[in-house]
Amino acid sequence: MKQYPNLRHVRLFCQCLQSGSVSRAADLVGISQPAASQALARLEAIFDATLIDPQHSTPVATEEGRIVLTRAQRALELIRTGCARLRGPTNERNDSSVEGRLTISHLRALSAFAEGGSFSAAARILEQSEPAVHRTARDAELTLETALLEGSGRAIRLSSAGTSAARWSRLALNELENAAAELRELRGRYEGHVSVGTLPLVRTSIIPEVIARISARHPLASFAVAEGRYDDLRRDLEMGRIEILVGALRTTLRSNMLVQEKLFTYQLSVVARADHPLAAKKALTAAGLAEYPWVVARQGTPSRETFDALTARFPPGRPAHRAVETGSLVAVRGILMKSDHLALLSQHQIEYEMRAGFLAPLDFDLPSPEHSIGMTTRRQWKPTALQSEFIETLREIRPEGD
Repeated sequence: MKQYPNLRHVRLFCQCLQSGSVSRAADLVGISQPAASQALARLEAIFDATLIDPQHSTPVATEEGRIVLTRAQRALELIRTGCARLRGPTNERNDSSVEGRLTISHLRALSAFAEGGSFSAAARILEQSEPAVHRTARDAELTLETALLEGSGRAIRLSSAGTSAARWSRLALNELENAAAELRELRGRYEGHVSVGTLPLVRTSIIPEVIARISARHPLASFAVAEGRYDDLRRDLEMGRIEILVGALRTTLRSNMLVQEKLFTYQLSVVARADHPLAAKKALTAAGLAEYPWVVARQGTPSRETFDALTARFPPGRPAHRAVETGSLVAVRGILMKSDHLALLSQHQIEYEMRAGFLAPLDFDLPSPEHSIGMTTRRQWKPTALQSEFIETLREIRPEGD
């Protein structure tokens, strides 16, 4: 959203609807009633919506107001629980006082520092000066009475408490952004945003197909597609920088914040260029495969686990030559087409290359278990209508042969 609302105004709006009185809400938030009326008007201007029905004598939310109320309450709850966990159960200070002094600027500074990894990068993200971002982050430390940063100079980084604060700060900002997106959706304007992290198995066909379908229906929708290692993308998901992670599921998910959903299964094949010396041979053996160099996936991936199991069948003294280790499907395909390297890939990963006659699966009985492709999301995430449509479209798509 172009402009974030004042957090005190958000709290005032929620208190008005909960207490049924502007004056009572103003007292609870700590401002005068005239200032409260101005704050509510400012909030409506930022969201470009009538949030409180003027025809009632007591505050009653409009349909638009109910959308903002739901998202605002989620944002404030993230801040409240975040502050409580950060400060610990033995702290005698009133946590609501601390929570009430946090500002949107605090949340944005912490979130941007976590995203960029430095004050200079955070300043570029926020389009502010570096000293301004530095002051805001330090003021957040004073407000929370907790060390959020550690180190010095160029080695400054978030502490564990700072990482936690940056996480709930980003998630709270996401809720306010989604409130604005849902208001536009209510008016039939699907101009929202979907941020998705992708692993190699879905980058070439699955995610492009989903985006193409959604874009055809909603041409003003925007998408951000992130690529990277699983652990990095999982952290981005937990931190709220992406909303959905799509790719090979992990048999053990080491996060109580996330939930996985299986979409379909796949099996791996030994793949080579179409005119590879092994391409015309039938009933290949593990010993024959051991004579050639390989492109292998990174450690910890399902593909690498299958490859390691395969090498256990290679003859003694003829181990696989692991020439290249990469998570880049583009690199894998390029190396296969220009050399005698072999790789383990699913056939839908090389769908286009197979059709063009560049790559082909070899005739080798790979004892590979079925692996699962799916999506990982945050457990408490509430998607917008556009994001829900993205998920439903993702569920509809199945690779050929699945």
